[in-house]
Formats: sequence, structure tokens, C-alpha cells
Amino acid sequence: MNSKILVASLLAVAFLFVGSIYVNAGMQNQQQKQGEDQQIQNNGKNGNLTQRRSQVANAVQEMLQVAERNGGIGEQIRTIAQNQNQNQEKIEDSLTKVQKRNTFTRFIVGPNYGEINNTQKILEQNRQHIEQLNQIKDQIIDQVDQQQLLEQIQALEQTNLEVESSLGEAQKGFSLLGWLFKAFSRQ
Repeated sequence: MNSKILVASLLAVAFLFVGSIYVNAGMQNQQQKQGEDQQIQNNGKNGNLTQRRSQVANAVQEMLQVAERNGGIGEQIRTIAQNQNQNQEKIEDSLTKVQKRNTFTRFIVGPNYGEINNTQKILEQNRQHIEQLNQIKDQIIDQVDQQQLLEQIQALEQTNLEVESSLGEAQKGFSLLGWLFKAFSRQ
């Protein structure tokens, strides 16, 4: 009788052990697939990051050329252009940190609200710079330079819209404690 109970117990433990191995293997496969999907998604997003960085760099170069041709207000354009370039690098670094948060962490604590808030503050600075550029544009006498500056302003505005869209996507989804971390990140 004792041997039958022992054998039955050993079989039950063996089945549980084999079952847990099977479940763990299935979970690992699922996690690997999610990791691959995440990597593919991040590669697409990294392409967008590089593209935005390139657009801003091109806009800055064009604005620097306009600045060289326009004496007094050229220095203001140069300063704003350099600030835009620095801000874009900070934005892209922050977006990379936001997008690299793994799925499990995002499910538990939500997106990286600290980096999202930093990015939103930098975007606000960019909006102020763009507003200043619009005011400076009206002071430029040469129509060609004025048109060129307008085109670069539009490129910067488009880049800001793309960043805002990326931030909105990053904040989507359910998280268990995201509301708590969001409240703490605003302080």
C-alpha cells in the first residue's frame, strides 16, 4: 500500500515537473517571439528616429546658410538653429529610451513617463523657437531667404508632429501600476 502511494506520488511529481517544463518552454517561445516582434518594431522606429534627425540636421544647415546671408538677424537664426539641433538629439535619445522599455516592464509600470515628460518639455522649447523663427522670417528682406526659412520652419513643425505622435503611441496600452508612476513622474 505504501509503495503504491509512493509510486503514485512520484508519478504525480513527474507529471507536474514535465508539465512545468512544457509550460516554461511554451512561455520562452512566446517571449522569444514577442522579443523578435519588438525588435522588428524598434527597427522601424529607429529608422524614423534617424530620418527625423536627418531632417532636422538638413533644416539647421539651410537655416545657417540663411543666417550667413542676413547680417544682424542672422545671429539669432544661427542660435535658434543650433538649439533646435541640440534639442532634436535630446528628443531622439529620450524616445529611444521610451521605446526600449520591454513589454513586461511596460505592462507592470507603464511607459517611461520621466523621459516622456522630458521630451514634452523639449518639444515646448522647440515650439517657442519656431515661433521666434516665424517672427524673424518677417524681418528678412530677401524673398528667397524668407521662403527658404519658411520651408525649414515647416520641416521643423512636421518633425515635432511626428515626435508627438510617437509619444502618443508610447503612452497607449494597459499597465497595472502605470497610473501611479505617471503621478510620481509629474512631481
